[in-house]
Amino acid sequence: MPKPSPGSDLMLSDSQGAFLVIPTMQVRNGRHKEREIENPSKYHGYFSGTQKLVESWFATAGGEPLSPENQSGFRTDLVTAEKTYSVKGVEVVEEIFVPDSLPAMSVAYYTGPLLVEFQPELDIRDRYAHSHTNYSSTFHGGTSLTQSGGRFVAVGEGEIRALNQFRYKFYPQDFDRGDIAESWVHSPCAFKGSRFGFGFGKSAEEAMANLATMKNNYFALKRDRAEKIRAAFARHKISTQNDALNRAYHAVVAQFLSIQSGGRLPASGDRWFAGDSGWLRDAAISLEAYFELGLYGRAREILSFWLSRERMNEDGVFADRLEPSPQWKGLDSTLWLLRRAGEYVRFSGDKYFLEEKGPLLRESLSRLVDRRVTTRGLLKCNPYETWEDTKFTPREGYPIEVQALFAYNCMVYCALLEEKFCDTLARYASASINCIRTLYKSKTKVEGVERKYLCDCLSPALEKAESVTPNQLVVLDCGLADEELENDILAVVRAKLSGKGVRTLAPEEVGYFAKHVGDCSYHRGSQWPLFNYMAAKREMRLGKPERAFNHYVYPLMRDALEKSVGGIPELYNGDGSDAVAPRYQTWSLASFITACKEYERAITGQQRL
Repeated sequence: MPKPSPGSDLMLSDSQGAFLVIPTMQVRNGRHKEREIENPSKYHGYFSGTQKLVESWFATAGGEPLSPENQSGFRTDLVTAEKTYSVKGVEVVEEIFVPDSLPAMSVAYYTGPLLVEFQPELDIRDRYAHSHTNYSSTFHGGTSLTQSGGRFVAVGEGEIRALNQFRYKFYPQDFDRGDIAESWVHSPCAFKGSRFGFGFGKSAEEAMANLATMKNNYFALKRDRAEKIRAAFARHKISTQNDALNRAYHAVVAQFLSIQSGGRLPASGDRWFAGDSGWLRDAAISLEAYFELGLYGRAREILSFWLSRERMNEDGVFADRLEPSPQWKGLDSTLWLLRRAGEYVRFSGDKYFLEEKGPLLRESLSRLVDRRVTTRGLLKCNPYETWEDTKFTPREGYPIEVQALFAYNCMVYCALLEEKFCDTLARYASASINCIRTLYKSKTKVEGVERKYLCDCLSPALEKAESVTPNQLVVLDCGLADEELENDILAVVRAKLSGKGVRTLAPEEVGYFAKHVGDCSYHRGSQWPLFNYMAAKREMRLGKPERAFNHYVYPLMRDALEKSVGGIPELYNGDGSDAVAPRYQTWSLASFITACKEYERAITGQQRL
C-alpha cells in the first residue's frame, strides 16, 4: 500500500488479546474550529482487553505537525507500520511497532536533522464514565505514568516536559451515521527524542517493567516478530498462479492468527468486538479456516473451551456469550459447534477427543431432539436465537439454516455415536432433509428464467417467509441439495445477492437498505463476506472456479491488499460501499481463507487432506 488513503486501516496485534488499529492516514476534522488532526474513528487506538488505553499521538518534526497534508506514503510488512512525511524537504519516517506477547508498543522517528516533539494522547473515557474511577498522571524521571481505571500506561524515553493537555474528539465518520460520538483524550506530557515507548499493565510496576522490556529488547522483539511472520508464510503456502491473491491470502492468514490468543478466539474482530471473550457462533464458523490451515491442535483447544457441561442448558444449547455473564441466545451457534466438533473428529482422526467429548455431544443432540424437534423432523427456534438477532429481524419458527445444520449434524453423528442413537438420528436426518426439499421450495425469475430457491424461514404454522436471503447457502454448504437445485440457488444468489459480500436481502425486497445505518439495516441488505466461502465452494465444486473467483474472491482480495491490510470487514453497505463496521472480522477472514484454499484445489486438481 504505497499511497495512504483515508478509510484504510492496519491492525497490529500482540497475539494475546491486545491490539493497535491505526488509520493509514489521519484526517482533519472540519467541524472543529481548530481543524484538529485526528483518527477517523473512535475505534482506532490501542486496546487491551475491552479497554481502550491510547487514542493516538501528536508529533511535530522541525516544529511542523506530521499531518495528512504532508504525509507521502504508508507501508507495512506486518511487523511494523511506516508512515512517511515530507517536511522542509526532508523525508520523515514514523515507525510503529507492537511486539508479540508483550503489552507494549513503540513509535520511532527517522528524521535526519529535524527534531521531534511527541505527545501521547491517552483515552480517558473511564474518568467520566464512573464516579469511582481513578485517573491520575505522575512523572518518574523521564517517564510518564498514568492510571485509568484498573489499567496503567507508562510512556517514556527522551526529554520530558509536563503538558496536561486535554483535547475534545468528535468523529466525522460516526456523525455521518447518526452516532453522535465524542471523547476526551489527555496528553500528560511531551517528549523530545527519536523513539518513544509505551508499557501497559494492571499495576504501575507491571507497566513500567513492560516499558523497560520494550526499551531494552527493541531490536530482538522486532526480529522475533519478523521470524514469526516468515514462519507463518512458510507454513501456510498457497499456489494459485495469481500473485495478488497469494499476497492477499498470506496477509489475511497472518492477521487471522494474530487476533487469536492462545487456543481460542478472544475477539470476533476489532472495534466493538475488541478484547471480548468471543462469540461461540463466530468461533465455530471460523474453525473451518483452522482445518484448512492444518491447525488441528488449535482447533481442538477452541472446541474444548466451548464444549463444557456447565455451559449447556436444559435444551442442550451451549452459551454463545460468556461476558458479562453466560447467555444462551444462539441455537444456531450450538449447531455450528456440533458440526465443527464432528468435522474435527473426521478430519483429524482424533478418537481421544471423541472419547472425551462424545457423551456431552450426544447429550446435547439428545436434548435438542427431545425438547425441540417436531414429528416432521423440524427443529424449533425461538425469536432471537439465530445470527439475525436484532429486534427488527426476529425469526420464530423454523429458519432454513437451522434445519440444514440439524440435518447435517444428524448425518455426521450417525457415523460417530453408538448404533442405537444413530438409528434415531438417521430417521430425523431423512425427515429434516425431506422438509427442506419440499416445504421451503419457492420460485423466482432470474433474467427471464424461472429458478428455484429455498425460502428463509417457516413460521410456527409452516407459512413461508419467501424473502431471498443467503441463509439457503448453508443448505448447499451442508451438501443437502441436488445439483439442479444447487445451480438454481447459485444463479439466484449471483443475480440478487452477490456484491463484495453476499446481501442479506435482495434489493427488490420490502425493507431493503442500501446503507447500513444501525440494527434496523443489519440483516436487511448489508453485504456479508461470511457467506462468500459457501457460495464459492459450491460454484467450484460444480466446475466453475473462475466464476467463483470473480464473484466471491476477487472483491475481497482487492480490499485485503488496498484497504485494511490483510483485513476483511464484518460487512459492507447494501450498495457495496464501505460501512461503519469492524475491518478485521474473524469469520470474514476465515471465509476468505477457506475460499482461497478451495480455489487452489479447483485450479490445481489437489484433493483436500
